[in-house]
Amino acid sequence: MFEKVTDLSTMTEPGRLYRTKGRKNFAEAEIPTSFKSNHASNLVELDNGDLLCTWFAGTSEGSSDVKIVLSRMEAGSDKWSPCVRISEDFACSEQNPFLFDFGKGRLWLVHTAQKARRCTREEWESLVRSGQGSGDYTMQETAEIRVLESADYGHTFKKRRPLNSRNGAFCRQPFIRLSNGELLMGMWYSVNEEGDFEKGALYGKDYSVCLISGDDGETWKEYPLPESIGRVHMQPIELEPGKLLALFRSRYADRIYKSDSYDYGRTWSKPVPTVLPNNNASIQAKKLQNGHIALIYNHTRYLYNDASAVRWPANSRNHISVAISEDGGETWPYIRVIEPGEEFYGKKNIFRNLEYSYPSIIQTADGKLHASYTCSGRKCIKHVVMDENWVKGEAMD
Repeated sequence: MFEKVTDLSTMTEPGRLYRTKGRKNFAEAEIPTSFKSNHASNLVELDNGDLLCTWFAGTSEGSSDVKIVLSRMEAGSDKWSPCVRISEDFACSEQNPFLFDFGKGRLWLVHTAQKARRCTREEWESLVRSGQGSGDYTMQETAEIRVLESADYGHTFKKRRPLNSRNGAFCRQPFIRLSNGELLMGMWYSVNEEGDFEKGALYGKDYSVCLISGDDGETWKEYPLPESIGRVHMQPIELEPGKLLALFRSRYADRIYKSDSYDYGRTWSKPVPTVLPNNNASIQAKKLQNGHIALIYNHTRYLYNDASAVRWPANSRNHISVAISEDGGETWPYIRVIEPGEEFYGKKNIFRNLEYSYPSIIQTADGKLHASYTCSGRKCIKHVVMDENWVKGEAMD
């Protein structure tokens, strides 16, 4: 792939992959969008070789015009198509999509849908300041998880029944197929109790659960995650048959957390902190073909030494990094920044940092690592291509 990619200095076409100057085994593209705000992307490689990227787009997170969009890089191509809108419920803000390929053209697009305010974010914030409104604009506690199904490799979709219609149901990470054939998904419930918004404790009581299906998603059974309050965006990984690792975002902006299961996800240990920082922003990880784990996240230093309260640090969603573990997530000796952002420090100019967050990572059949993430303050979704050796520094740039 890299031999065919043009140098970034000659970039002329939106959506085309270009090699970054000075990085021999690294390429990047900005996926075309016509929307003001673009966030929470997820990648998948289909069995026909097409690469799909989905995310939510609109004017502002939580708005009724926020919908699920999809872009495609066809097999053999190095260019993304302009994104197209997939979902259409304008009574809701539709968010956090992911794709799962069942094979032979059958594809699920899973996303959340929450009630939307009948005004803009700016209008709602004005109402709150004047005492005429209360609570968060996004109303995540009203969400349910929905499924759109395709039989033609994602060119068209039809609605299915909700996957989980209980209030506050939220997803982020794609299903994984376990070695016993079951599907497993980590999810969480958004909890917003009266007074949380005013106390600055918004969604601090969120907690995770695990869903397992033995019939390809027709029915699901829910299993609890003990003492998981504040641990969300559960990323499950099957290390060996029946033995699972789960990684979590922390609402307390301290560390990435982990939990273990030894019975195909039926029971889990209490999540405990890893050495890796987390700034209350999303993570994603995948088991690679060689058994290693690739994790993508904001490597922003942990901001507090305790996990006693929910925190939403401003201007810290930057420095997208990829880490590699060769021992099932016990240690992470290889970490490399793939997106430095603006790199402002100090309290008088840290506000200049734009947002780079909510990354997704996959390994394609050819062994390459593909990542996508929210770029330049939600202006677009960026796609990058690399390999494990590049992350480790074993390939010359």
